[in-house]
Amino acid sequence: MHFPPLAGGLRGVESKLSEVLFKNPIFKLFMTNSEPIPILQMRNIHVSYDACKALQGVDFDVFQGEIHGLVGEHRAGKSTLVKLLSGAVVKDKGDILFKGKRIDHFTPKSAMQQKIGMMYQSINVIPTLNAVENIFAGQTMINWFGGIRYKAMRQKAEKIFSAMQVDIPLDVPLEFLSQDKQQMVELAKVLSLDPEIIIFDEISSKLTPEEMEYVYKLLPEFKRQQKSVIYISHNMDEIFEVADRVTILKNGYRRGTEEVRDLDKIKLIKLTYSYVMSREELESDNRELYLLKKYNENIIKNLPEGVIILDPDNRVYIINYAAIRILEIEDLDLSNQRIDTVFTPQALHNAEDILFRIRKREEWSWDELEYRQEKILKLHIFPFKDEDYKFLGTILLIEDVSKERYFQEYFLRTEKIASVAELAAGVAHEINNPLGIIQNYVTLLKRRNRDEDSLEKLSKVENELRRIVEIIGGLLSFSKLKKLPLKRLNLVTLLDEVVLLLSHKIKEKHLHLTWNHQEQETWIFGDENKLKQVFINLIVNSIEAVMYDGEIELALSLSSDEKYIEVTVTDNGYGIPEDTVKHIFAPFFTTKVGKHNSGLGLSICQHIIESHQGIITCESREKTTFHVRLPVSGNT
Repeated sequence: MHFPPLAGGLRGVESKLSEVLFKNPIFKLFMTNSEPIPILQMRNIHVSYDACKALQGVDFDVFQGEIHGLVGEHRAGKSTLVKLLSGAVVKDKGDILFKGKRIDHFTPKSAMQQKIGMMYQSINVIPTLNAVENIFAGQTMINWFGGIRYKAMRQKAEKIFSAMQVDIPLDVPLEFLSQDKQQMVELAKVLSLDPEIIIFDEISSKLTPEEMEYVYKLLPEFKRQQKSVIYISHNMDEIFEVADRVTILKNGYRRGTEEVRDLDKIKLIKLTYSYVMSREELESDNRELYLLKKYNENIIKNLPEGVIILDPDNRVYIINYAAIRILEIEDLDLSNQRIDTVFTPQALHNAEDILFRIRKREEWSWDELEYRQEKILKLHIFPFKDEDYKFLGTILLIEDVSKERYFQEYFLRTEKIASVAELAAGVAHEINNPLGIIQNYVTLLKRRNRDEDSLEKLSKVENELRRIVEIIGGLLSFSKLKKLPLKRLNLVTLLDEVVLLLSHKIKEKHLHLTWNHQEQETWIFGDENKLKQVFINLIVNSIEAVMYDGEIELALSLSSDEKYIEVTVTDNGYGIPEDTVKHIFAPFFTTKVGKHNSGLGLSICQHIIESHQGIITCESREKTTFHVRLPVSGNT
């Protein structure tokens, strides 16, 4: 009998044998009285990102009902390893066996089907969708005739949040909720899968203590239900508290897997953070103190808030990853550099005052600091001393509050616009009736009068009445609308039609319009007429803004995760002053001098886009660009 060779040599034989035996019921019966087989086995796993080798021959396994800790320094390969299971990463080489069955690779869909749930290190939700839509994205409940069981999905979501004891508004897009609430929606999605393997990637750094208490209560319940947990953390106390076994990764290699009960904290820290030290450090008598120092530094570097610690000479001692990200620093090695090389007057508003307070060793706070004209930062500085009151340095806590300020202004503006608009719409309803009567009388007078002078005056009155009717129509569009009759639309086709409609205006001014879009169809749910109104308004604004022979660019792009689509309208016209941009969506505000411009166009556009759960923004520098972001319905 001839047997074909197995790829991977002895390791391939071992994996194939395990796969065959696991399927054999007699072997399963025999194994109940022997060593248990891991529910997940990963052997000789290699993953590379271009030239960077993230994982190099890593072995990892998880048993049913086990909480398996995963530790290592930053960029050790922890997140890459578990992303293989969620379908976010594909291996270059190696074997994966799940329940004894060989898996070439997981996809996000197959991971959900296999009941593998993961909470990522960064928030992984679709911001334009609400809580229910996020929880059931990729696992929509369908009835027997193909309809979506939205009521059943909503009831299940309510049940999950009730068990979690959190209050989440179910109809609000997640981008309008706090990060804490978004994270709880992400956890609810994981729980909705009734997962057999749950992966938590550094969640203690992003959840509040109260939310972590709920997670800690879940872990023993998962063990009782024979569910497996992979728990990534830089906090050794956490690992000792919750894990049964722990695997240590270092620079893409597995340094070892140990039973937690056989370890003490110092030994685990040594395994995780020890590496070749300088001769001076090796000569130090207090090796354990050095390792604890590295451990504490690692905690600081992984904190979710930006932290910079300065030495007594105001040089950078530690800057953590969050601060590097917030300040958009390209040079990752800032050790021993002076703080004034980081906080320059060109980058940070009030930099001189901040540096003065640091030099004076004063505790101080700034709630709103403009950084690089793009971000709003919150900064708190305070000096710290030892027990003998000797000055040791200064701690700087940095928080990016740009989104928070944006949403505060957005909600205030929305509330103000809504109040004024509802009042105006009510007045408009009352004006509409007598206005119609006046128009009828003007029409009758024109028929009776043959005098040319009278007819000219009546025509002027009629034109002004027509303008009032247009303004009233704009005001009425702000009144509380019934739910828009949404249908599935190909946005590329819709924009093609808009360009065709405006082609005569473009030719009149000899303008150059560039229409860039992807070749594939791009689908959204929306009201066709309302969306056409928005894009016609934006392109007409550009046509009016540019000079003869000017340029307009219409572009459509899909986000990398294919969750939303962005349409941009850009022109090289006269632009909008910086202090004016923030007012352009307010009702009756206009930058145009023509008497026929009511100032309602962009307000109505914003109203329409927001009713589609989208966002419209504007930026004006060398060119003026309007961005319209809408949620995608899918391309199939």
